[in-house]
Amino acid sequence: MTIYSMIKMVPKYTKEEMAIIVPANNEEASLPAIITYIKSSISDKIIVVDNASIDQTSNIAKSVGAQVIYEERLGYGNACLKGIKYLSTLKEKPKVICFFDGDGQSKVTDILRVANPVLQGKVEYCQGSRMIYSSSKGSLDVLARIANRFFSYILSITFRQNITDIGPLRIITWDALKTLGMNSSTFGWTIEMSAKILKTGTVHAEIPVHYEKRMKGKSKISGNFWNAFKAAWIMMITYCQVLLFWRPSSD
Repeated sequence: MTIYSMIKMVPKYTKEEMAIIVPANNEEASLPAIITYIKSSISDKIIVVDNASIDQTSNIAKSVGAQVIYEERLGYGNACLKGIKYLSTLKEKPKVICFFDGDGQSKVTDILRVANPVLQGKVEYCQGSRMIYSSSKGSLDVLARIANRFFSYILSITFRQNITDIGPLRIITWDALKTLGMNSSTFGWTIEMSAKILKTGTVHAEIPVHYEKRMKGKSKISGNFWNAFKAAWIMMITYCQVLLFWRPSSD
């Protein structure tokens, strides 16, 4: 584990105080195993955001014990934002938030490994890196690897830290999340969060995680040159906006 930024006092939490947001677009095949494991081993605060699915994603997620909310506007960021908005309406808000993809490529058993530095009060934010284990790195297609290396490199150069990944498995305290003012609706979500974490000086870490080739469902980006190019363009615009114009919220 590599911890970045200056160390400061961070509260400790229990895993039961963590809520897991699972964006899902047509993920009926992979969700049952994910939700069942989380519910039995981590937390029962599971929010599946059905992002305009046309399969049985919602029904299946409900049948295995997840809270399901709906976001009809397509976009990974839209789904994550809807999950945050829902949690913000709760009388008792979670102390820690986990963002975990519903496509089955990330290992659900890695959630607690990535969460532990946050739960133990060592950092405010921890991200899973797919670029440490060779088998995980090899599970990304060529375009994804190129884009990932490029954006990790510019983050590292800009903020003078060794960032290796901008992957999807992220754990953050509720208080830290509020300062970020997240607003990216589609492909810019991950680079927006990473850039804002670095710009605010949030105490953060990277943990190596496992990542597999997609076996079920259909990827929205991998294998599609146009979608990959579009995603990279949106990420670049988002990064520039954060770097040049964004300031942390004081709320």
